[in-house]
Order: sequence, then C-alpha cells, then structure tokens
Amino acid sequence: MAMRDPLPFTFGIALVPRALTQNWALIEALLDLTLTSVRAQTDPDFRVIIACHDRPRTVMDDDPRLSVLVADWPVRETGPHNDDSGRKKHALNDYVLEQGGGLLMLVDADDWIDRETVAAARACIGLGEVGGLITAGMILDIQSLRIAALPHPDIFPGEFHRLCGTSTVACLRPDSADPVRRDPFSTLRSHHQWLEVAQERDVRLARLPISANYLINTSENHSDLHGPHLAWRRTLTAAVNAQGRCLGDAQAACFGIDTTLVSSTWRRFFPPSPDRVITA
Repeated sequence: MAMRDPLPFTFGIALVPRALTQNWALIEALLDLTLTSVRAQTDPDFRVIIACHDRPRTVMDDDPRLSVLVADWPVRETGPHNDDSGRKKHALNDYVLEQGGGLLMLVDADDWIDRETVAAARACIGLGEVGGLITAGMILDIQSLRIAALPHPDIFPGEFHRLCGTSTVACLRPDSADPVRRDPFSTLRSHHQWLEVAQERDVRLARLPISANYLINTSENHSDLHGPHLAWRRTLTAAVNAQGRCLGDAQAACFGIDTTLVSSTWRRFFPPSPDRVITA
C-alpha cells in the first residue's frame, strides 16, 4: 500500500501588539527563544505564521518557512480573557483552512516545544483523529530559571493541556462535511476543554508522546498581568520555585534550547540580585 503524503504542518503564533507591551525588546527576545525551539525540529518540514499588528525582528527573518499575517483591526486595550490573542488565533486557523488545512499547532510566543513535535504529530494523528494533546510537560519561571514537571501534586495536579495553551495540534480538513473534522479548533474551543468536548462530539484525540515548556513570570504574560486569576498565578509561581530545580542543559536541549542563550536573555532582562541565582 502506498504511503500517503505527510500533512502540511503549521506553527501559529499570536503576538501581542507593541502598543500594549511594557518592553517590546523582551517580547522579541522571548519570541526568539520560542523560534529557536521551533527551528530545532527533527522534522524540518513545517512553516511558521505569526499573526501580529507589528512585525517583530526574529532569528527566523531569513528563513522562508516564516511568514506574517497582519491583523487588520485596530489595537484595543486587552481584557481579562485576552480577546486580541483569541482573535489572532482564529485568524490563523481560518488562514490555514483557506490554504488547504493540515496540522496546526498554536504556540504561545514565549513557550518552548519538544524537538519531536512535528514528527510525533504526523505519526500519531491519523485519519481517525481530529487532533492531538500534550498531557505532560514542563513549567519554567524565566526570572528564577527554576523548572518543574507537570502534572505535579504541589504545583498543578492536572494534565499539561489544562494549564498551557501550547498543548494542542488540530487537524484541519476543509473538505470534510463533518464540522468537527473540518475545523476542530473552532469546535473543541479552549485547550483545557478539548477532552470533554471531543467526548461529547464522539471524536478521537491522540495523546502525543512529547513535552512542551510553559514559561511564566515573564513580566509580559497576559495571565500574570490581566487574567482573572492573578492571586492564583502568584501561588503557582511560588510553587514552581519551591518545588522546581535550576534549568539544566539536558532539560533545555529537549526543546532545542542552549542554556547559554537562556542565560544571555536572562542577564539582559532579569539582572542578578541577592535572591536570584543562576548557575548556567
């Protein structure tokens, strides 16, 4: 039996408008770490689309796999539910559908992904699945560089996709008559609801045997600044620092990241202080 061609794979990134940031240089630096992680894929057959109001300078500016989808609506102050990001994610989804579909992973502009992400998604998401989930991952406080595995009973006991948006891969099939199979992103809604809605709609999701790394305490993260659970976010950060350990070379390498690059970014934006120690 002839092998089918691999599905096109798209990483979609929704970027905050420059006017709503406190430090655009930090936004670009964190995005560069994310794109460094993306570029380290063992399967290099993918593309990256950044939905944005302002085109950032990135480490992938000369890479033909990177393109920009310019937001055509005015910048407005964000609310607790980050409406601008949600609108950009829907724009990315619609754009990929219009271009023929395939696998779409939405990646937050400061998170890191497993080097096997593209390969694992292509291997695990078949004709019977509408997408896949990352159920176990890591969480990193970028200011202390302490990292911990999730789920964790003393940090966050739920599966990784319950907390981090960089945890789902949708398989878009624009020719399907079934609305769930055509556009699972719009049907399954927010990442933390995917399992339950998939069960309600009687469709299958693959559990992807890979990780991802959720960055917190960036000083620009929407959930830390505007979200409806600010007190809980402070508790989460404290728990990561209490239960986690210093980011090591092997952990970073799983995401295609060199700790010297992380250290350089860290020293530039979060300079050392008596209560903040770095060993990398």
